[in-house]
Amino acid sequence: MSTKAQTVLEGFRSLPRDEQYAVYETIARSVTPGDYGPLSDDDLTAIAAQTFSLLDEEESRAQSR
Repeated sequence: MSTKAQTVLEGFRSLPRDEQYAVYETIARSVTPGDYGPLSDDDLTAIAAQTFSLLDEEESRAQSR
């Protein structure tokens, strides 16, 4: 990974969680699978783990009804 990419990730990690989620959503919507070829099973597993982690965190902050 380039130094520039590492700097972007460090900046992302320093954001509050809600802003991280907004950035994540924006990137996910702007990248199409055809741009990078098929994903491996490991890629899909890592993406799913990250997504569920974000959703779990969001759920833990939600107020009960």
